[in-house]
Amino acid sequence: MDRSVKRTSKRFMVLLTAVIISVCLLCFVWMIFSARGVTADFVASINSVYLREMMEQTASHFDTGLSAHFANLKIAADCVSDNDLDDSDSLADYFMRMEEYNGFDFMAFLDENGIYYSKDGAYSAVTKLSFLAELLDGQSDQISYDETFFGENMIVIGTLTEPVKFGDKTFIAAIAGFSSDDFSDQLALSRSGGKTYASIITKQGSMVIYNSADKDLPYGTNMFSMMERYAEFEDGYNVDMIETDISEGKSGMTIYRNSEGLQCVYYAPLKDTEWYMMIGTSYDAVDLSVNELIWKLNRNALLLLAIVLVIIGTMFAVILFNMSRHARELAAANEEAGIAREKAERANAAKSEFLSRMSHEIRTPMNGIIGMSTIAKQHINEPERVEDCLKKVELSSKHLLALINDVLDMSKIESGKMEIRNEPFDFSQFIENLDNIFQIQAEKKDIGFETVISGKLYTPLLGDALRLNQIISNLISNALKFTSAGGNITFSVCEGGHESDRIWFRFDVADTGIGIKEENFGKIFESFEQEDPGTAHKYGGTGLGLSIVKRFSELMGGSVSVTSVYGEGSTFSVIIPFGITETTAAVSRRDAEEKDLAANIKEYDFRGKHILLAEDNELNREIAIELLGMSTGAEIEEAEDGVKAVEMFERSEVGYYDLILMDIQMPNLDGCGASMQIRGMDRPDAKTIPIFAMTANAFEEDQERSRQAGMNAHLSKPLDINAVFEKMNEYISDNREE
Repeated sequence: MDRSVKRTSKRFMVLLTAVIISVCLLCFVWMIFSARGVTADFVASINSVYLREMMEQTASHFDTGLSAHFANLKIAADCVSDNDLDDSDSLADYFMRMEEYNGFDFMAFLDENGIYYSKDGAYSAVTKLSFLAELLDGQSDQISYDETFFGENMIVIGTLTEPVKFGDKTFIAAIAGFSSDDFSDQLALSRSGGKTYASIITKQGSMVIYNSADKDLPYGTNMFSMMERYAEFEDGYNVDMIETDISEGKSGMTIYRNSEGLQCVYYAPLKDTEWYMMIGTSYDAVDLSVNELIWKLNRNALLLLAIVLVIIGTMFAVILFNMSRHARELAAANEEAGIAREKAERANAAKSEFLSRMSHEIRTPMNGIIGMSTIAKQHINEPERVEDCLKKVELSSKHLLALINDVLDMSKIESGKMEIRNEPFDFSQFIENLDNIFQIQAEKKDIGFETVISGKLYTPLLGDALRLNQIISNLISNALKFTSAGGNITFSVCEGGHESDRIWFRFDVADTGIGIKEENFGKIFESFEQEDPGTAHKYGGTGLGLSIVKRFSELMGGSVSVTSVYGEGSTFSVIIPFGITETTAAVSRRDAEEKDLAANIKEYDFRGKHILLAEDNELNREIAIELLGMSTGAEIEEAEDGVKAVEMFERSEVGYYDLILMDIQMPNLDGCGASMQIRGMDRPDAKTIPIFAMTANAFEEDQERSRQAGMNAHLSKPLDINAVFEKMNEYISDNREE
């Protein structure tokens, strides 16, 4: 009986346990299906709140950036002075300064007749500027995009200004353009567990700015067409609904599936523009988070049914753990934000200091150029006074060019576009030229200068003579700057190692100048840095010289170091490797000097040679004719643009012209286009006549473009007349090597 009761009780307990387990499982399954039923609405609600908040923040950033650009344009327009309005050249100089200072891709003034004036001249803005009518009608602060006349992917803004007289014209508005990429960073968004992107479109759906980590759609792509073609909308959503909302100025949200999965997109109008912003994020990312949350809730519910107290304890433990973790994460995030803020403040301070220093450095030679030009005009009938002014203008121009070259070199280095050449050059003549140049400069400052060569020189060597010249010239110029009259500078050259195909040379520049504190040895090689602020104020300079020395040395496979005693002087040492050719041989300094002397007495005679000069700038034509025609005896014929140059060559007899000097940027037809038309003519001399590019575009990609157009040489402005003569001698001299 007892055994039967026990068996019954056991069966009852098993049955009761089974019933309890079944009830728990049924409750758990019911909770799961109930949760799944609300997941879609819950995810959509979360996405809507999140995207609306992101929309407000991003739109605020965009509006702030746009306001800053309008403010910069108005300030730039207010800065125009009477001197800037003297003539087209001074106005062009003003535009170039304002573009550089404010980061504009271009700037222009608009007159009351709809003509805009830029650094490239005056052009009609009709059909070129979409908001022209609004500006002429007195509506300020206009914006448009992709004005292809000014450049692709361009944001163009315009604002009314105080009327300014330019000759018989009146400027009433200012226009500026900058790349739409300027706003891309402001639209770069991310969040934990998913991807968020922002776009700006017109009411017609054309893409203005698109920011996504996975795609790079071309500007102007129609968003509505893309959605219609590639998106599969969820029930209740379609493209027509979006287009209707946007045409009526409404905000809204849509959900669709594309190659990246299910997407949630919120759209709303941008204040003070005709554009719309669209913020999108991955629906699946939020859905995954919600499902994970629901799974945890179901697990907790199941455990709660089993033992309530354990679940409550676990929940408290989880809550405390999460709070502690979030506190640690928040502290770490605050620390990282503080470090980033401090770094940004230091970078901003360095940028501000550099801009201030560059403003001073550029204005100083500019003041000399403008001032001496004014004085020369006032004494036009006094040849000696005019000659003295021109010499000072030349010195100021070279100083200004050196500043610009430093900034351009550092820009190319930072962007990774700097290329080091490996070409043969006469090393002994290179050293001799440096010695001659700096001997003269040192004598003018009453500083002793000596070049010491230990052992033999080798020539020719393979390397980049231009960059080597910049390295050593920067070091010696620094020594001259920081060494007082009566001091001494020694430039030493010695072999530092030899292999079968390479040889190292060590270059030392030692001075008796002010010296450098040891703790500043590393600082002086950083961009825009000098030992202390007082150095910049007392001695001037951009703070780029030693940074360029370091970067160039490393790019050439070498290194630079410094030793110094503060108050007594410094020694900079550079070690550079060079390649060896089959004809490389050791020479003494005396041999090199004799060779140099023989080279310097060579003269050029181009009498009887006919040269076609294509140049749209009248002043540049006058300079070229004076230097080339009067100095060498060559006969120069002028063409003011590419079309005229092509016509003159086509009408000439075969073989009449010996050389064509071709400017690149010209109206009607540029130099590259003119060269290609000449090369394509059906006449014997069309393929053989030498064509030299003469242009201010000095980058490697510009030289490659000239070569592809069929030009034989690329001469950068301002022209080195000796380099021009040498290149002419190479191609058209009667005594040249065949």
